[in-house]
Amino acid sequence: MSSLDPQDEFFIGYLGVPPRLKRFLLGFIPILVLSVLAFAFILPPLHFDHFNLGKRTKVPEFEGLLVGEPSPHLLVPRTGEVGTASDFSLYLLSGTGKTSPKPKVLEHVNQWVKLKGTPFHRNHLTVIATKSAEPMEPPTPESAQPAESSSLGEFSLTGEIVDGKCYPGVMKPGRTKTHRSCAIRCLSGGVPPVFVVHNQVGDKLYFLLSDLDGKAVNDKVLDLVADPVQITGEVIQYADAFVLKADPATYKLL
Repeated sequence: MSSLDPQDEFFIGYLGVPPRLKRFLLGFIPILVLSVLAFAFILPPLHFDHFNLGKRTKVPEFEGLLVGEPSPHLLVPRTGEVGTASDFSLYLLSGTGKTSPKPKVLEHVNQWVKLKGTPFHRNHLTVIATKSAEPMEPPTPESAQPAESSSLGEFSLTGEIVDGKCYPGVMKPGRTKTHRSCAIRCLSGGVPPVFVVHNQVGDKLYFLLSDLDGKAVNDKVLDLVADPVQITGEVIQYADAFVLKADPATYKLL
């Protein structure tokens, strides 16, 4: 019976790792680890359209006016010189799960509050996963209320209905058919629906959806999520956002 050749590179567990394979692993494993770390730090800031669509930051507390319709949101006064822009920024509100904010938060609707939560951003769309809110005194009488909303007319727009929590960055990609089931669960739980539209130069426009009475449309759009949809209705400028007011029964699946 012949003995095993120690120079044979064939791997046998009980004989240890062959020298050439060992040298290869000692070089390959550090490169693999460094590559993974590089992807972890380099890719997120790139914000590819189908990968890492948002970023998560830590801003624990906001002060603003809590509004309940068409979907829960916070109107936060802008600081500094705003020029012709709105004096208020609109932040959508959700719960910490696939829900609307807790009843203990929503009981302060139409009041100024100190609101704690985790914000998620995508372009100029922001949602706060709300943890708590407590009433506060309005800053001054002049700035206690935002300017009235204004109608921009009737438009027919084509886009996609997404849930306003996953799309800004909680989930990836947060849109299209791969995210349909999650979006339906979020909208069913009270997360604000958002209509995403690409204009002629490729910019993304975001619209809050409301019915003709200014109410939420969550339960009326579940079978239209993640598909191209055409909505014809009144576009309203509201703070630094848009509201698309239309009868959900007239939404057209394309």
